[in-house]
Amino acid sequence: MKKRFKPGLNYGLKNSVETGAIIKKDKGLLKTALVYPNTYKAGMSSLGFQTVYKLANKIEFVSCQRVFWSRQKKDAKCPKSIETGLRLDLFDIIMFSISFENDFLNLVQLLTRTGIPLRSSDRNHIHPLVVAGGVACFLNPESIAPFIDCFLLGEAENLLEPFFNEFLKNTDKKSFLKNLEKKIPGSYTPLYSNKKTLPVKVQYLESLQAITSCTTVLTADTAFKDTFLIETLKGCPHGCRFCSSGFIYRPPRIYPKKNIFAAIDQAAKKTDKIGFVSSAIADHPDIMAICDYGLKHKFQLSFSSLRADKLDNKFILALSNSNIKTATLAPEAGSQRMRRIINKNIDEKDIILAVRKLVSAGIMNIKLYFMIGLPFEEIQDVHDIVELTKRIKIVFLEESKKNRKIGTITLSVNPFIPKPSTPFQWAAMEDETILKKKVNIIKQGLKKIANININIESLKKAKIHALLSRGDQKTADIIESALKEGWTSAIRKNRGYCHSIIYKEKGVDDTLPWDFLDNRVKKKFLVREFIKAKQEKQSAPCPMIDCKICKTCI
Repeated sequence: MKKRFKPGLNYGLKNSVETGAIIKKDKGLLKTALVYPNTYKAGMSSLGFQTVYKLANKIEFVSCQRVFWSRQKKDAKCPKSIETGLRLDLFDIIMFSISFENDFLNLVQLLTRTGIPLRSSDRNHIHPLVVAGGVACFLNPESIAPFIDCFLLGEAENLLEPFFNEFLKNTDKKSFLKNLEKKIPGSYTPLYSNKKTLPVKVQYLESLQAITSCTTVLTADTAFKDTFLIETLKGCPHGCRFCSSGFIYRPPRIYPKKNIFAAIDQAAKKTDKIGFVSSAIADHPDIMAICDYGLKHKFQLSFSSLRADKLDNKFILALSNSNIKTATLAPEAGSQRMRRIINKNIDEKDIILAVRKLVSAGIMNIKLYFMIGLPFEEIQDVHDIVELTKRIKIVFLEESKKNRKIGTITLSVNPFIPKPSTPFQWAAMEDETILKKKVNIIKQGLKKIANININIESLKKAKIHALLSRGDQKTADIIESALKEGWTSAIRKNRGYCHSIIYKEKGVDDTLPWDFLDNRVKKKFLVREFIKAKQEKQSAPCPMIDCKICKTCI
């Protein structure tokens, strides 16, 4: 049953109203808690989380209810579900959907609050089955593996129904877990896995012809207030060497425009705002037809990100007609040398022209993403971020004066984190002392320039993120220690291990914690891309064609 209702006070939502929640109360249903280990606002902003919620509830014998993490005292009561208020420890299955490694500590907090033994090895048949999935898991599940009974790795459309069917057949939890990897491709059971001899094949949808990924539950309490989100394509064709999305989803797949039109029609009954979501919005071959359809039906459109070299005049007009006031561009680096190294196939002319077109069209505010600490980066490359920003500001000011309005340029500067399954997975994170110097170069270089804001990601949080992204099962001990004593103490007590995970460059022949995962892309292809980065050579984008024809990377 879908209804409009207030989700209650469990998560501090005094006035929140939801449309589209699914409540199944029939007796005999398999009670499954879908847990997002962060706030309600963050979880409900995740299209992946919403998709799993919809898919699980489509299964006749499953009642899937949402649970979120909230900032509470250590002795806080057991979390409860949004739909019925059922305590987390009373579900048959606890299923974590994890988008970001930084939420691993929240996962441990949630399990601790239930009173369920934290380690899988300490649980028995009376405890709920603890499952985890989501992109953070199929990049590297090992940091939290000791806490999880089983992982479902890959795209949910391939995994959920076989998993629930198999669970329903089994009365013995231990035998279910022992045999799960043989029965369901993409499953990983840390206590019983034979990963040393047989890779776990991450599941991947071959085609999106019959698939639509869009908002299930609409609420104002998200990062995109009352916005109906629609995914336009999976993955990204451009292959930036630091970005996991360009490799773990290869080849990129496009949702047919008819599916997107149907999702837009569905949104018409709920809101007047649509957000198109993907890593490469403008690469959809029918993006203008999609925009035109949305505008024709009187929707206000928004876009998760824009690529500077894809902003033709028609697309800019669609942005302007949607009354967008802020556009996000990602130069990533200030110098052309660094953009070659990271395989960001745009040049300064593309960036400057994109800013000129956007501001000229009345889009007043520009947000720019940059990274520091990238492999093979030199100090001059950081100074080049400052110089590029100054040149952008000149164009920004010229066009703003014509409009007689001036907005703001915001720099979002993030330390590079070497992510699994990318060509830079062997690189080291840069030392915190050097990163601080680079941050200072940017702040000092731009401090006297008006209408520029600079947001720097916390270097401490970035260091923790790198540990959680790249760790093996020993990292679970550090997470548990951090829960009790805080991250500073936990890392200090395990300084040698943490340093080797975060700051030590790996050889391409070294065994990495996530090597047992088969993410389709050949390791030798990633090695080739890493070597090309050292040589400052670029690679062509993935052509998004039938892989039987191409076979470059898989």
